[in-house]
Amino acid sequence: MSTNRLSVVVPVFNEEDAVSDCIERLLTQPEIDEILIVDNNSTDGTASIIQEFARKYDKVRYVFEARQGVVHARNAGFDASTGNIIGRIDADTRVQPGWASAVKAFFQRSTAHSAVAGLTYLFESPFARIHRYALDRQVKQGKFDCERQVLAVAGANMAIRKSAWLSVREQVSDRPDIHEDIDLSLCLREGGMTIGQIADMRAETSGRRGETPPLEYLKYNQASESVLHLHNIMNWRLKLTIWGDSMLHALAWPVYRLYNFEQERLEFRCLFSRSQGRIMPVHQ
Repeated sequence: MSTNRLSVVVPVFNEEDAVSDCIERLLTQPEIDEILIVDNNSTDGTASIIQEFARKYDKVRYVFEARQGVVHARNAGFDASTGNIIGRIDADTRVQPGWASAVKAFFQRSTAHSAVAGLTYLFESPFARIHRYALDRQVKQGKFDCERQVLAVAGANMAIRKSAWLSVREQVSDRPDIHEDIDLSLCLREGGMTIGQIADMRAETSGRRGETPPLEYLKYNQASESVLHLHNIMNWRLKLTIWGDSMLHALAWPVYRLYNFEQERLEFRCLFSRSQGRIMPVHQ
């Protein structure tokens, strides 16, 4: 039986459309001991939704962080957590059945790794089926049979030992123009710690980032370059990888523009009534 206590941190900013479903899915998993929803100055109905859940459920905690930026919200949640294991997801993450038990089991049996990345599928995307097929094929090929080591965690589906967080707490950057999850991963590596990945820690995350206009997405990927420069590991291979991702996004963007997210199909009329994509988690 696991002796670990699992806290799950969810940084949020203006997520009234997504936060209820996120919390409800977490509440279905009894292995989760504490749910901290960190309101980062939301101006919509997000705060009242969280507070209502907190009144109904003892394990749900409302945390407020006034300093704007996902890194500040994450730090506030991690610092306030009481578990020796900290899970971290986004407001548009849908944890799947068995997610929490997989996290606890991983840290119970594995002493080698300080953090773990899950297997993350897409929803709200015209490419969701293709993406799921590709991941499931890797699972069937046995690529996840062992707790393989990976270079980084993603904020949408990860967990970390509280002791590992405390060991890098003073090293992580609070710059708003970098990807905080990559920065955290690199700080762990620089501290001699490793990250594992397991297939049964499954979640879905929204693919609406694909709606972001290509020029705006360049700013999103600039945050990747900035964090790699910060840690002095940028090289031409990594730069080509980032550029390649920007090019793939530009090619996929017209398909997202045609996609009806409610009906899950392509419709020409969607070209004339679109949002500008999700709020960027990084800013200059």
